[in-house]
Amino acid sequence: MEDKREEAIAILNGLVELELAGAVRYTQYSLMIFGHARIPIMHWMRQQASEALTHATEAGEEVTSMGGRVSLDIGQLAGTHHASVDEILQELVVHERRGIELYRKLLKLTEGWSISLEEFARAKVRGEEMHLAEIEKMLRRRGDA
Repeated sequence: MEDKREEAIAILNGLVELELAGAVRYTQYSLMIFGHARIPIMHWMRQQASEALTHATEAGEEVTSMGGRVSLDIGQLAGTHHASVDEILQELVVHERRGIELYRKLLKLTEGWSISLEEFARAKVRGEEMHLAEIEKMLRRRGDA
């Protein structure tokens, strides 16, 4: 049981780091948007940044509820200046997939062990999958099937 707790804390800390990086990434990219669709895209990215910060906080609360220490690190940032919104969105696809992978890992670990963490992970998988679907839709062109 202790092994699962330690592994869950490690995954949750990975999520804290990833979500904090997402908050920074979405904020920075919101500043790089220009053109006709700037306002709605910028607004959407800032909403995503706010949500990522909320997710990092929630994951950190789970860590402390389990008696662990919250990581003070932040996940990897790409640090590139993209030439187009499509390039930014492609990078965000990769970021969202990493989140889904970590939340699924937490879900698998907690199944049958912690209903609370299992439900937390399940809800986050659903939300992240919806974010990914939205980004993928944004990358499609009219007429794409």
